[in-house]
Amino acid sequence: MKRVWLGAWLAFSLAACGGGDVDLDAGDGALPEDGRDGGDGLADDGGPETDDAGPAADDGDPDSDDGDPGTDDGGPGTDEGGPVEDGTLAHPILIPVSGERTYYTDARDTTQAVSDVLDSYPPNQLDESGPEFIYYFVLARTTRVTAWLGAEPAGVDVDLHLCRSLEPVDLVARGNLEVAGELPPGTYFLVADTYVENGTPLPGPYSLHFLAQVEHAGTLEDPIPLDQGEDEPVPVPFVFVDARDTSAASSDRFDSYPPNSLDESGPEYVYAFRVAEPVRVTVEIEAPEPDGVDIDVHLLSSLDPLVLVARGHHDLYAELPPGKYWAILDSYAGLSGPYTLDLSLRPLVAPPEQKFNEWVLRAVEWVDANYGRLGYDSAVLTHDVPYGASGWITATKPPRTMCVAAVMEIILIAMQLYAAETGDSSVYAYLPESSFESLSPGALRAHLWVNFDINAEGSGHALRHFGMGMTVPFESLEPGSFINLNRTTGTGHAVVFLAFIDIDGAEYATWNDRVVGFKYYSSQGGYDTGGMDYRYAVFSEHGSPPMPYLRDLNVIYSTDQLYLNTGVLYHPDYWLPTHYVMGGRRAAGPDSVFDAKRFDGRTADDPP
Repeated sequence: MKRVWLGAWLAFSLAACGGGDVDLDAGDGALPEDGRDGGDGLADDGGPETDDAGPAADDGDPDSDDGDPGTDDGGPGTDEGGPVEDGTLAHPILIPVSGERTYYTDARDTTQAVSDVLDSYPPNQLDESGPEFIYYFVLARTTRVTAWLGAEPAGVDVDLHLCRSLEPVDLVARGNLEVAGELPPGTYFLVADTYVENGTPLPGPYSLHFLAQVEHAGTLEDPIPLDQGEDEPVPVPFVFVDARDTSAASSDRFDSYPPNSLDESGPEYVYAFRVAEPVRVTVEIEAPEPDGVDIDVHLLSSLDPLVLVARGHHDLYAELPPGKYWAILDSYAGLSGPYTLDLSLRPLVAPPEQKFNEWVLRAVEWVDANYGRLGYDSAVLTHDVPYGASGWITATKPPRTMCVAAVMEIILIAMQLYAAETGDSSVYAYLPESSFESLSPGALRAHLWVNFDINAEGSGHALRHFGMGMTVPFESLEPGSFINLNRTTGTGHAVVFLAFIDIDGAEYATWNDRVVGFKYYSSQGGYDTGGMDYRYAVFSEHGSPPMPYLRDLNVIYSTDQLYLNTGVLYHPDYWLPTHYVMGGRRAAGPDSVFDAKRFDGRTADDPP
């Protein structure tokens, strides 16, 4: 099988321009074969309770581990002149918790750990006799804490253990990928320990993420803030994650949200936040919901009187000016129960450093030069694509591929080009390789494939669900964005957006009132004559005008993302973890299945 490396092409392009154990079984809730859990909550509550996600701009240095574990902080003491914070029992690494919310990250390698004294965490009996790093933190108030690990390389298995004490071990929760819970004030220890499988330790690099948010009632009088308080502006971009159960909510004051008249008389949770700049916001809960549960999302700009900005069954999108807002998750017709919330805030106009469009466009050029027009089939990828040092995303029937796989390939090649030029391989640490391989609902690939049961209506939704992008209106797209289109004929297509076009096929980088459609790149056409190629898509109301190249006609224009799903991919520095990313927690819903009838690959001017 042909495997093409990017080096030679990248050099040409730059000259021309001038210049282990983490897999989707854990991600979708299945247990690994050894029966280990994919992430516990508190032992007495049956599951994780997760708080907000996404590094805040004013949190200080998230990689800092240089806090002073002095005698006045409730943590372990230090010996004068001795080693400081080497991750041992005597000198654990301080996670400095302060204010309403703390986000902390740290990256280490357990092959370099000094400590190797903790071998198990009763009552759990798994073999954790490999080397470990020990952290500690001090809580002054009741706080929701979530800690999770990023994608681990193959052959590495580091587990997390949350403890009240280590001498003796008093375990609160453990997890292969995540621990979480609501903790009372006190001192706690978090241990990243190496799992030993059949006598073989599996040490190696890991990336730790830690979130602590002070607990609030979620009422009108005591709403849940997203960051440092309901009246402190939230740093943007920002992603907030929370998991609760409205049957336990103490608020039941809102029964409807005029002008909407639906019955929302069940209990609700109230969130409050302020933004100091224009933003795009999405408020969404994981779909599908459990049987007998129906939580709706509402966004308001005033509570007295109620001023509804937007509402939705599973999600909503709005563009907001600076101001204070409330998100209320309310139980429709009293159908209360659990939900998992992702609330995303992105700049209304993203600055250049937050965009990844340049790399997407380079990926289009590279794929077209190496694999363009080699045939279409209901297959995945034109070629095997390397995923950093982890391995390869394997093609199924190369060089033929279909449209949703073509979009995934462009994303993977954009990541590959970026890593090759910048030397930044951390792009592969955000998601495990399996997220591009599995069709289980916790995998990015499952959302790219389109699955209405999990509220994945296209690439824009998929990227938003995983904190990598955002849905935006068609008119706001820039070259290097993504579209899932639908046609009046009942078929659909997933594509990379390249330009707006007018009735003559002239191309524009920004929308104007002459636009009748768009130019795109994807895989379509016949088995031998199709494949990765360009098309000019024309909205149905503009008929079938001649174009400079092959056309795609009868495309539906709509402001509804169900019919015209439009979104952007952000720069990897601005990928912010949603609940799908945080430690591989269980994702609801059925596996995705490629719909070959809907995505039949046919366009108006396909070569015979």
